[in-house]
Amino acid sequence: MLSRFSILGCFLLFTSTIFAQKVTTSKFGDISYEMTQKQVAALTPNKLALYDVNNPEMPEQDIELNGIKYHISYYKNLKTKQFEVYTVSSVSAQLLTLSGIKIGSSLDDLWKAYKKYDISVQDIFEDEETKSVRAFSINDVDNGCTLDFYLKDNKVIKMVLLNESGYLNNNIYEN
Repeated sequence: MLSRFSILGCFLLFTSTIFAQKVTTSKFGDISYEMTQKQVAALTPNKLALYDVNNPEMPEQDIELNGIKYHISYYKNLKTKQFEVYTVSSVSAQLLTLSGIKIGSSLDDLWKAYKKYDISVQDIFEDEETKSVRAFSINDVDNGCTLDFYLKDNKVIKMVLLNESGYLNNNIYEN
């Protein structure tokens, strides 16, 4: 009887790892940091996309893909005149980094997985969604992106990918 449970447990662990959406410093599940708003909309062609345009220069959107809810903010690229992904975030337990970090992982897990990378731990303004006030960040200079893990009680409660190079370099196209 115990061996059946062991086999079932291993199967469930294996399938959850296989079917988890991967997170890197350039891709967040199905969403890449280089995507335009139109490309993101094409991922959900049968669903009406609602945008929060309180800030017309940086509209925001909530979408669901493969059972995962994402929050996306866009910036307007001054050269192409298109909105491009600035941030994408989620609190879904279905997301998993290539190093095995997921929602619920500990701060110690983060240190072990990323100690050889350009990292920082910092206090942040309170996140409205999670009430987190601390973030563990991986800075990817090559891609110009940052992957943040929001922490509460030293546990990962939210992941955020920021396309900082696109947004910050945008001013080179101004007249």
